[in-house]
Amino acid sequence: MKLRSLILVTTSLALGGFVRANPVPVEPGPADARLGGEEALHDWEAKEEDNICGITDLKKVSKPALVDYDQLLKATPQIKEINRKGIDPESAEGKALRKGAKSLITKSAELVREAKGHCSVWKVISHKDGRKITDVTDDVIERF
Repeated sequence: MKLRSLILVTTSLALGGFVRANPVPVEPGPADARLGGEEALHDWEAKEEDNICGITDLKKVSKPALVDYDQLLKATPQIKEINRKGIDPESAEGKALRKGAKSLITKSAELVREAKGHCSVWKVISHKDGRKITDVTDDVIERF
């Protein structure tokens, strides 16, 4: 035991200070989040199925964007065709057109994500600290 204490003291002095043998754990507080500490980076709230493109791991999200998915769907040429021609959305043709609309949204959102420097695009995402998230709905529609 004496040798361990001697090694601890010697090591702490070599490192330029005193090291406690049993450090007291410190819980991160609100100031840590305000300062943008590591904990604040992991406070994103979203469901994986709400991701359109980009990063899905909430621990890696840094600069997400939002879209109004219903507005995007209505703006696609495929959904406009369904509505214009009165195509049954559950028919084979309707399902193919809806699939095409979703694919167009994903591809267009990816282009906007890259162009605007976002890490991901989501239908719904929020941060515990209430920060504003950029809405890129109009930018995605412009790519149709």
